[in-house]
Amino acid sequence: MKAVPTLMVLIAIACCVLSVPAAAQGGGATIAPSSCGGTPAPNDYCSFAGSSAGIKIGAHSCNVVGACSDLGPNVTIGSNSCNGPSACASLGNAENSCDVSVSASIIHPAARPLTFSAGSAKIGNNSCNADGACEYAGGQGGAGSGGSVKVADGSCNGYQSCYESGYDSTNTTIGANACNSYQSCYDTGYEGASTIGAGSCPEDQSCFDAGNGGSSSIGQNSCLESQACNGAGSSAGSSSIGSGSCGGDDSACQGAGQEGTSSIANNSCNGYQTCDGDGAYGGNTQIAAGSCNGTYACSGAGASNQASIGKNSCNGTDACYQITEGYSATVGNNSCDAFEACEESANAGSKNIKNNKCDAPEACTGAI
Repeated sequence: MKAVPTLMVLIAIACCVLSVPAAAQGGGATIAPSSCGGTPAPNDYCSFAGSSAGIKIGAHSCNVVGACSDLGPNVTIGSNSCNGPSACASLGNAENSCDVSVSASIIHPAARPLTFSAGSAKIGNNSCNADGACEYAGGQGGAGSGGSVKVADGSCNGYQSCYESGYDSTNTTIGANACNSYQSCYDTGYEGASTIGAGSCPEDQSCFDAGNGGSSSIGQNSCLESQACNGAGSSAGSSSIGSGSCGGDDSACQGAGQEGTSSIANNSCNGYQTCDGDGAYGGNTQIAAGSCNGTYACSGAGASNQASIGKNSCNGTDACYQITEGYSATVGNNSCDAFEACEESANAGSKNIKNNKCDAPEACTGAI
């Protein structure tokens, strides 16, 4: 047996051990005197997973035991934030990993030392105040570029409201006064990317899993009710939701763009289960502004086919419901604006409805 490769393995392992940052380097952090229990960190309130040189914590933050434990090195926390059990625990933290390879060669590349890449997290003022509200947010789960999350002022104040948001994410941003309820933005952008506008996702699980493993963009004051936009753009899918959309009642736009593609413009898809599952399961849905407003309007449109809805169209209870049940469909502007108008319109073949058409109750339904 050759001794040199064995020696190199031992050296590589030693490199891994020596490369792990110390867990209690608190001297470099900038912490307001009124934060972290009012005593020098690390302590029971605030501790650090590695070097604390880049950590900044504003006034009156992290004042619950365990609230800010195991913080990563690229963390900024504003004032009056992260007050709750595990509220910001492991924020921007990274999981250490060691990659050691062995070959018969005695050259240096035979052993590769630890790769350590932390995540990044920036929390605004008056944010992340609840049990686990922003726990693991912006963290990173292995060797790589790390996660990324930015939370604006007055956001993520609810039980696990932004738990793991931006974990292993390329970019996750949460606007002001958003995601303030039970798991409202839980896992948003996890191993994906997610943007949530100001005033959006305020109810229980309203944007749960949005952009998880995919891409999700939500405008301002959208996804306003329980379960609305839940799973949008997840599972390698893509979802874009404008401002003033996907509100009005529960489950609007739930699963939109999950495993597929969905684009919803401003002031659209407002009502109970409107646009539910649009563009999911490999489908593609494009909805223009001012469309698909009403109970079940456009629900399932483009779920496994193609759907294109023009401006100010498909407004009314069950308007354009399951319009692409069997085939693809295109609806022009100002069309299908009535009760059950264009419902299951493409169930027998592809459908192209021109502008200003089918504006009467039950018009152009089925195979008509």
